[in-house]
Amino acid sequence: MTGDAQKAVVLVVDTLALRCAGITTLINEWVSPLGKSAHAIEPENIGFYSQPGNIVSLIVLNVGGSSLHDLQMRTVLRSVRDQFPTTPCAILSDRTEAEEAVGAVSFGFQAFISTTTPLAMVHQALAFIMNGGAYFPREALLEIADGRDRARHHSSAGNGLLTPRQSQVLDRLRSGKSNKLIARELDMQESTVKVHVRQIMSKLGATNRTQVAIMALMKGDLAAGGPEPAMA
Repeated sequence: MTGDAQKAVVLVVDTLALRCAGITTLINEWVSPLGKSAHAIEPENIGFYSQPGNIVSLIVLNVGGSSLHDLQMRTVLRSVRDQFPTTPCAILSDRTEAEEAVGAVSFGFQAFISTTTPLAMVHQALAFIMNGGAYFPREALLEIADGRDRARHHSSAGNGLLTPRQSQVLDRLRSGKSNKLIARELDMQESTVKVHVRQIMSKLGATNRTQVAIMALMKGDLAAGGPEPAMA
């Protein structure tokens, strides 16, 4: 097991071993040609892969029909994010309610994928988030946009608009780019980018970078049209 853990892996996390094994087999067919391997693991054992020397490229957490708002599930979500704060993470769920996808965003997950999604689309979505993007149902984007509009309505006058520089940073956050890469592209210090990100989060009423990226899809003053595609 140690030898496998040294190479880049995709973790498939599930409380049900048989279900987890099936999903892991399907994901392995996709990631093996990429030089990675998918490992099935129960939530309580995920800490093994957070140890130094392990390389985790992606985490897929299958929750089945459980709600992300259940106390036990929230504990699992928080544990995954606390142990892997920078690793792309996707939720795989049997549920389709917009509030479930919004819950995934609130915990900083980069994707919410229904088990009704065609397998080819699942592979595309996982590849996209593994490379810095985000994937959420359109209904969730609309829900998030409504929340953003309510937050901006209650914000103090003049505080809801982004400066031109913040808009440039936001465009790059939307593409999943890191602070270091944004700093390089905009010719600024990484510490300055961090300040802009905090200010953007405050103005948009977001609590994490994933929320910012999803809100950017809606474009508001950022672009007053309808929602763009669910991949960000």
